Amino acid sequence: MNVEGRKMGQRKPSQGGRHVTARGWVTPSLVGLLSIALLIAAYERGHGNFHKLKTRVDPGPPVEVLPPGPGGQDPVRLSRSATSIGRGAELVSATFLPGRGMNVFQLTALVPGHGEVPLLVSPVLASAASILNGQDEDANGSASTSLGGAILLPWAQRISGTSRTGQGMLQANWNGRRLSFPAENSGSNMSVEGLLLNRGADSVKSDVLPDGQSVTAVFHAGDFSGDWPSTVEVTVEAQLTAHDLDLTVAAKNTGQQPAPFGIGWHPFLAIPSGDRPNALLSIPSQDVMEVDRQTGLPTGRTVHVAGTSKDFFRPGGAKLGLAPVNETYTNLQAGVGSGPVAEIIDPEYNIRLSVIPLTADITNLRVISPADKPWVSIGPNTNLDDPFGPEWNNPESAGMITLAPGATMRWKVRFEISLLGASETALQ
Repeated sequence: MNVEGRKMGQRKPSQGGRHVTARGWVTPSLVGLLSIALLIAAYERGHGNFHKLKTRVDPGPPVEVLPPGPGGQDPVRLSRSATSIGRGAELVSATFLPGRGMNVFQLTALVPGHGEVPLLVSPVLASAASILNGQDEDANGSASTSLGGAILLPWAQRISGTSRTGQGMLQANWNGRRLSFPAENSGSNMSVEGLLLNRGADSVKSDVLPDGQSVTAVFHAGDFSGDWPSTVEVTVEAQLTAHDLDLTVAAKNTGQQPAPFGIGWHPFLAIPSGDRPNALLSIPSQDVMEVDRQTGLPTGRTVHVAGTSKDFFRPGGAKLGLAPVNETYTNLQAGVGSGPVAEIIDPEYNIRLSVIPLTADITNLRVISPADKPWVSIGPNTNLDDPFGPEWNNPESAGMITLAPGATMRWKVRFEISLLGASETALQ
C-alpha cells in the first residue's frame, strides 16, 4: 500500500515543521473553561449566592409564565421532568390563575400507554379569558366554579340571604351583624361560592423543590369590598411533586373584629377514559346531608345511606353506573396513617386519583357527578351548605369558624395519582 514512505499510525508533520494535534489545543481550552467556572463559583459563594447558582444550573424545568390570562394576571405553570420512564403515573404540570383567586386551572400527568393526560376539566388556556370575563354568567366570578378547581372562601358552597333591592346583593345575619354578599344571578336568593373567585393576587412567588416546584400567592383581601366584618389576608401555596399536589390555604384576620370563615375547593376531576359508568368512586362516609326537595337547601339533619346507591364507602369503591351523584358527605372516616381518602378509579387508564383532607377543620366532601358527564367533583370543605341559614343552631354547628383578630385558619388538601396494583386490576 502506498503511504508515501510513512509507517502505519505515523503523524504527518505540519507546515513549517511544527507538530500540532487536536489534543494539544483542546486540553488547555478545557482547563481554561474549568478555571473560569471555578472562579465564578468562588465569587458567587463569597457573595452568598452559591445556592442560587446551583438552582440556576440544575433546577429542573423552570416555572413557566404564560401570556396574560383571566383577571389581567399571568397564569403560572409549575412543571417537572418525568422520572419513572413509563413505569408509573406521575404529575408533570399544574397551572394556576392568580388573577382569579388561584384557581387550579389544570393538572396533567404522564400515564403509561396514554402520554400526558389532563386531570381537570377545563378549556384550553387561550380561551379562558373569554369565559372568565367578569360579565354576564361570570358576574362576581361565578364562572370560576364551572372549570378547573376554584378555591372557595370566606365560605364554601352556597349561602342564602335576603335581597338588597337594586344592588344585586344579599344579606344575612351573623352574631347580630349584617353580612353582605353577591347573588349568583338576578332575582336569586342564593350566593356565589365565596368572594375570592374573581380577585387578583397581590404577590406571586415560585420556588424549586427537589422533585418539583412550588408557588405561593398572597391576597390582601381586606374586608372584601366592605362585605365582611373584618379584613383578611389569604395565602395560597401549592407544591407539585411526582405523585402529589399539596394545596394549602391560610386565612389571617388582620382586622380589629372577629369574623366568620370557611374554606373549600371545587375541583372538576376528569375521568380520562370518558367511561363514567365503569369508573369507580370511593367516599369515606356513609352519612349525607338531608336536603329539602323544594328549596334545595339542607334541613340540618343527616341521613345514613349504607347499602344504598349513595354508598361508596367500599373497598375499591363502587361503580358510578348511570345514576347522578349530588350529595354532601359528612362524618368522614380517616384512612390508615392519613386523613379521609376519597378516590376516583379509571380502570381503562389503570389510574387512581385521590383527594385527601389533611386538616381537621375539613368536615365534609361535596360530591357532584352528572350522569352524562365524564367527571366527578370532590370538594373538601370546612363548612356545610347555607351555614347562616335557620336550619342550623348557629354557623359554628355548620362548620363556620370564628376568627379572632390576629388568628389564622389553615386548610390543607393533598391530591395524589397512582397506578392500580395488579390485584386491584384483576378485580375490575
